[in-house]
Amino acid sequence: MKIAMVAEHANPLPAHKGEPACGDSVQIAALSRQLAKAGHRVTVYARRHAPDLPERSRMGRGVAVEHLAAGPQRRLEEGAAAEHTGTFARELGERIAEDRPDVLHAFGWTSGLAAVSAAQAAGDEGGRPRLVQTFHALNAAEQRAGLPERTDRARIEAAVAGRADHVLVASADQRFELARMGLPRDRVSVVPSGVDTDHFSSEGGTSADTWSPRKNGRLRMASVTDLAADGADVLIATLRRLPDAELTLVAGPAQVELPLNDDARRLELLAKEAGVDDRLSLTGPLDRKELPRLLRSADVYVSGAAYEPCGGAVLEAMACGLPVVARGAGIVNEAVLHGTTGTLLRQARPDALARAVRSLTAEPTMATAYGIAGCDRAASRFTWERVAAETERVYRRACPEAEGELPYAAGDGAH
Repeated sequence: MKIAMVAEHANPLPAHKGEPACGDSVQIAALSRQLAKAGHRVTVYARRHAPDLPERSRMGRGVAVEHLAAGPQRRLEEGAAAEHTGTFARELGERIAEDRPDVLHAFGWTSGLAAVSAAQAAGDEGGRPRLVQTFHALNAAEQRAGLPERTDRARIEAAVAGRADHVLVASADQRFELARMGLPRDRVSVVPSGVDTDHFSSEGGTSADTWSPRKNGRLRMASVTDLAADGADVLIATLRRLPDAELTLVAGPAQVELPLNDDARRLELLAKEAGVDDRLSLTGPLDRKELPRLLRSADVYVSGAAYEPCGGAVLEAMACGLPVVARGAGIVNEAVLHGTTGTLLRQARPDALARAVRSLTAEPTMATAYGIAGCDRAASRFTWERVAAETERVYRRACPEAEGELPYAAGDGAH
């Protein structure tokens, strides 16, 4: 089966040393490799965001990445990238007309918009490829979590969902929002992101002294967060309420030079004003090879985010054996079992987060049990192999005419 993945904003190629890949890039790289192992041929189409990127690159056996020229050759914020989606769509349409896929799988709303346009153009020349759309976040769901309304994006998301043959979402609340938009339930599947449980595991080194030596036996909290988001501010306010704790913040997902970054300086000033600057460590982005070691050095993973669309960091923490404290929204509701692998809160407020951390860590046996259960849950429910098998089943539903020609993923009732 020929699969075209459309990820205008992502870069699934191996990242440079010290530059972690964003959540979408990690998902697309892992998913495409697993599908190739199952016998499919996958091409990933992304926007060229750097001049040194090759036009076409082989990422592994059965997987190729093509970079399309659309806009400036540098990384852009979502809004700026959307301005070049029309150009990206035209380039994409030309490529899939030359090498027509069976399935066109788009990730995110801008990629979905480009895929709808490209699929329509390809249909004018022959059979239209089946369109599968993945939404990690819907603005309608974000609004319910208290995030800003983005009218244009919400409108485009509804239009793309209506044109897709099948829609994948990461959580049940997003499926609910699509049902409110009028999308039939049989056209929507919940398929979460995954985690590499060979790399992120409870086994291995635990020292994080390279970044933040533990002092005076303090409780160590860890979090991977966007420094510009409100969640980082919330965690600093939480730290003020936990005088015997320290916090390690890993900046993500973008590359950040901490000494030159306005958000990093703002957080450092906020921590100083709160009197917790000696207990806060900002690491900047970490190479993904280093991240498991840091996570294993912590006692608890804490998220101050109002909404976690992908939840990759939460899954990675669980796989490393950390109990989780976070707001129960988005994929966190799918990943964390309240009272079993962590604590879910109605709101990610400093007082509530601090109480939950104190309650959890006051019972070391319970915290250990949560960590063990989280590690087991990550390995049983969120492996990339299982995510790829569930995605492949969606492809079969979208392409019933090709059912007899499709290979089966390992562990999926193979013939």
